[in-house]
Amino acid sequence: MVPQNAMIVAQIDLKSLSNKLSWKEIQQTDIYKKMITDSSVNGWKKSLLENPSSSGIDFDAGLTVFTADHDGNKYLAAEGKIKNQNDFNQINKNFSDGNATTSGDVHILNLENKGVVGWKKDQFVYLMNAEDKMIRMDRWKDSMSQHNPMPTADRTAEFTALCKNLFSLKTDSSLANNDRFASLLKENGDIHVYQNTDAMLNNAPQMGPLSMLKLDAFMKGNASTYTINFDNGKIDVSQKMFVSKQLTDIVKKYMGNSIDMDMVKRIPSNNVLGLMAVNFKPEGVTEMIKLTGMDGMINSYTQPMGFNLDDFSNATDGNWLLALTDLNISESMKNSSFNYIFSAGINDKAELEKILNAAKKTTSDMGKDSVLNYVMNDKLFAQSNHSSFANQYVNGNSNTCFDFASKISGHPAAFYLDLHKLLTQFTSWNSTKPGRKEMLDESLKIWNNIISTGGDFNNGGFTFNTEVNLENKDSNSLQQLKNYFNALFLIHEKTKTEVPDVKKRLDSMLVPPPADTVR
Repeated sequence: MVPQNAMIVAQIDLKSLSNKLSWKEIQQTDIYKKMITDSSVNGWKKSLLENPSSSGIDFDAGLTVFTADHDGNKYLAAEGKIKNQNDFNQINKNFSDGNATTSGDVHILNLENKGVVGWKKDQFVYLMNAEDKMIRMDRWKDSMSQHNPMPTADRTAEFTALCKNLFSLKTDSSLANNDRFASLLKENGDIHVYQNTDAMLNNAPQMGPLSMLKLDAFMKGNASTYTINFDNGKIDVSQKMFVSKQLTDIVKKYMGNSIDMDMVKRIPSNNVLGLMAVNFKPEGVTEMIKLTGMDGMINSYTQPMGFNLDDFSNATDGNWLLALTDLNISESMKNSSFNYIFSAGINDKAELEKILNAAKKTTSDMGKDSVLNYVMNDKLFAQSNHSSFANQYVNGNSNTCFDFASKISGHPAAFYLDLHKLLTQFTSWNSTKPGRKEMLDESLKIWNNIISTGGDFNNGGFTFNTEVNLENKDSNSLQQLKNYFNALFLIHEKTKTEVPDVKKRLDSMLVPPPADTVR
């Protein structure tokens, strides 16, 4: 029951998730206990918290949530299966003052929030206005909006018709006929997400100067799929990216093989905070620019400077690296320090010097010192915030074997971020904010690093894999996240009692000024 034009679809395997984190375990958290003892939580809400199955929904069958466009307006839908019809009818009476109407075998009930719920046999769908779920920043432009908020658009008649259409959706008009979506659902995962990038861009507002580019060559048929797994000690995200045929042909032709691990080993520090490395054939960048039709304009700008796009393609060998090291955050934050290195493999030194000389001349003409603090030999170019660091990188003999090296090698692209090392730096920060140190301590207990690799072409798409690694490798990541957020909640509750006027001061800052003070 998901239409082809759906922009984002998330299928949530609640049975798989509950095997890793049960509702009974959630009920033991302080967050839950706070909610269940709240006097404002009335009878049916309390019953639902105590036993979600009392909703009549078959949670073991999972839930599907998606957003799509209908007649120029976005809507949000949630679909699933009914386990107990009487319970389902009863729970929905709490959201509506009316009675359900019947059209054939489809039942429709208008909800108080101007949404609609429909059901047919054991299937249900909730429809609501997606725009009403977004934060509208423009409400602050009107000082009177606090008293006269923008009314919610009444789309119940539209949603009623749309609901009927979804229940009668034919296979050739639904995502069930989409090979990419079907392949995604076959993967083992707790959550599956399908992103129709093409549809999202087609429904986006005008993009100004970007509309002059030939974006169809880039965006037509673009989509991404994500499979999310909550494993022991990590959260694993597998992504597959599909792009237009024209762009696929270029990327396949010029895609790289594997990042240069010798460039990684050259980093003259054992204290690496983050790193990004890629390998590709530079000619591919030129071909992609030509695909947009911007090559002529770019060449007309760069040729007076002494180089063109072909010079850029020939200058490097396609190996690039950016790394951040030796971060040291001082107590006052004022004297913090770090090193970074940006490096590229050299293919034609003369061509590279053309580009560097043009950059130096440009900064000189602007009355500024050269921003290109670089060092190079016949094989490597390196730029850093400290010339000595760049010199050590290019001319030194570092051969560091990093503990993450085996995880990032063998792919055209890699990313690494040491979350634990980053958080550790903030322990020296002198902050008087209540609860900050306790929250930081809890964060240090759980977060380790993020490692992402990919760029390989497989079965019609480019694959990527991201691991969010946790400190505890033995416990399931959902269990760890439960404990983490519960600990943060307790810290938050404690700070509220220690500084009771914090929320009051914050609320007073958010109140718009009186109308007569706005000019």
